[in-house]
Amino acid sequence: MIIEYIRQSIFFLRSNIAVLAKIHLPFIFIFNVLLLQIEQPLSSENSDTLLYISALNLLFIPIYWGATIAFMQSTIEGPQYTAGQAIVASFSNWPRLFLVFLISSICIILGFMAFIVPGIYIAVRLSIADYICVVEKKLPLPSLKQSWQQTEEYVWPILIGTIAILMAIMLADYLLSTLLSSIVNDYQYLSLLLDICFDFMNVLVMIYGFRIYCLIKQKI
Repeated sequence: MIIEYIRQSIFFLRSNIAVLAKIHLPFIFIFNVLLLQIEQPLSSENSDTLLYISALNLLFIPIYWGATIAFMQSTIEGPQYTAGQAIVASFSNWPRLFLVFLISSICIILGFMAFIVPGIYIAVRLSIADYICVVEKKLPLPSLKQSWQQTEEYVWPILIGTIAILMAIMLADYLLSTLLSSIVNDYQYLSLLLDICFDFMNVLVMIYGFRIYCLIKQKI
């Protein structure tokens, strides 16, 4: 089941990569370029800058995540959105989706502080809250509560599928980065390009999560 859903997620990405790239890449590019301006090692001033950039990214995430969810839902219900229509649709969901991200992030961080495993478990149980928020137009707390209730029987499919996708992306990133850094002298800008590409590939996790969410909805 998990392998089949991953395969379906890859097929969806390949079939809609142009639209998904238009939604994600502008935001990913801006974030990575800003990160490139921070010198290493981090000084206290650079640490503050990193905090501001991370906060800015948190404000942007509900836009392109919400747009992606709206686009995926439009492929089911029709008519299918363009990238611009999906982004416009995401603005009406931004306040609710931002609060979902904020509350779930706080819960997950607190869980990680309690020996990591609780954080992973909380992340899995709250993983469909953003889809509920956008697709079903629910408020943040009801979305989080519903996610917790409905994912009880799907912990392992969500966890194993997500880990498999992330591990594959990280392995490909590591191998390609290692290879290119050994044969290219000026690697900084090529590294930026790779970071952008592999950050975009994380959309597979969203697609897989949406597939599980649709499965849960079908069985209710």
